[in-house]
Amino acid sequence: MDWGAAGASIGTIFIACDEADISPDYKQAMVDYGEKDIVMTTKLSGSALTVINTPYVQQLGTEANWLERILNNNKTLKKYAKMLIAYRGMKQVEKAAFGATYKTVWCAGPAIEHVKSIRPMGEIVKTLTTEFESARNVT
Repeated sequence: MDWGAAGASIGTIFIACDEADISPDYKQAMVDYGEKDIVMTTKLSGSALTVINTPYVQQLGTEANWLERILNNNKTLKKYAKMLIAYRGMKQVEKAAFGATYKTVWCAGPAIEHVKSIRPMGEIVKTLTTEFESARNVT
C-alpha cells in the first residue's frame, strides 16, 4: 500500500480453503497445477479471464469462435452477445465447481503458484498478513 496500491486481487488462494463450497477436485487442482498452467480465455465470458489449462480447456480452445467475435465487435449486438456468452460460460464454470467431470473448467489466476495445500481460511489470512508485515519491514 505504501507503493500506491489501492487494493489487491487475491481470490485464487482462497479457492483451496477448507470453507470454500466447491468440489474437492477443484480445491485439489489449486494444489496440483501451477502458474505455468494458467491460460487466458475469451471463450467463457466474452471477456478475458484466466483458467487452468486442463485437457478439457485445451479441447474447447481459449478463443471465442468467429460468430462470437463478430457479435462482440458489433456495437448494437455486443451487450446481448456478451450476456449470452457469459451465461453459457457461467454455467460451465458452475458445473465444474460443484461436480468435477472430464469436462472441467476451473477459474484461477497466476497466484495459484503459491497454493501448496488446502488450508483453513484463517491460516491463509494469517500467512498473508505475516508475509505483508515481513515485506513491509524490509523496506
